[in-house]
Amino acid sequence: MPGKLSIYIEYSKPRVWWLLVFIGFGGAILAVTKFSITIILLILAAVISVTLGSMGAEGLTNYIDLDMDSTMERTKKRPLPSGQISKKQALIFGYSLAILSVLILLAIRRFIAALFMSAGIFDNVFIYSYMLKKVSPYSIIYGGFSGAFPVLIGWYTVTSVFSWLPWILFLLVMFWIPVHVWSLAYRYREDYKKAKVPMFPVVYSDRATAIAISLASLFLIVFSLIPYFIHIYSIVYLIPVAILSVPIVVFSYRFIKNPNRKTSFRLFVYTAPYLTFVFILVIILNLLQVFNIFH
Repeated sequence: MPGKLSIYIEYSKPRVWWLLVFIGFGGAILAVTKFSITIILLILAAVISVTLGSMGAEGLTNYIDLDMDSTMERTKKRPLPSGQISKKQALIFGYSLAILSVLILLAIRRFIAALFMSAGIFDNVFIYSYMLKKVSPYSIIYGGFSGAFPVLIGWYTVTSVFSWLPWILFLLVMFWIPVHVWSLAYRYREDYKKAKVPMFPVVYSDRATAIAISLASLFLIVFSLIPYFIHIYSIVYLIPVAILSVPIVVFSYRFIKNPNRKTSFRLFVYTAPYLTFVFILVIILNLLQVFNIFH
């Protein structure tokens, strides 16, 4: 049983959903103005729901991507293409967790969060994976919505109060996703060509790819700085974010000037943890405000 469980966890792509769960947790923490037992339980509900929803959605997208994953060297040893779990088991796993994630939010009457969860699963599974991934080089732009929804799910699980902050972070994640996915696709584009998946770096030239990825990287900086300029956070937020944004500009310039796997990978490696850093920073600042340590 433990062995089978580990196979299902591997099948759900934990390296993907752990970040989505962290983003959902961040959205929930940012909505807190005062801790109580109820608030802690709502944060826990948000984390559990996003975890189940992300695992379920990844399970369903893996089912859709079976032919592609069986072709690509990077993915053909995954549990489904390697035969460690059956197609029926994969479907039951995906649907069960996806439905349960929505039911949890409905049970605690968090209807806006449930709507975003449903929209995220639908976007990831149907719009991105089923409809667009194998036909459009821009598929990840539309699929980016699903990756960004957890911050809104977390926020609206804890509160119904409107704030610009979760929406700014939503857009930040939206621009981070193509940077991450296209950089990876650029590195493994021969695999994507073999699988006949028209990712942007497969369809377009090196220079066009470098410009697109670098432009999205610069938008990361824009949306990470906005919370300061609309007076959500002070200079204590601005300084570390600005300092850590400088290498993005440098690596983007080098990638555009000399587009190749080396310059692409440098930008990928640096931007990969950038999103995590911004979320950690805003979580810390909000907790300091909640406990009246920092104003």
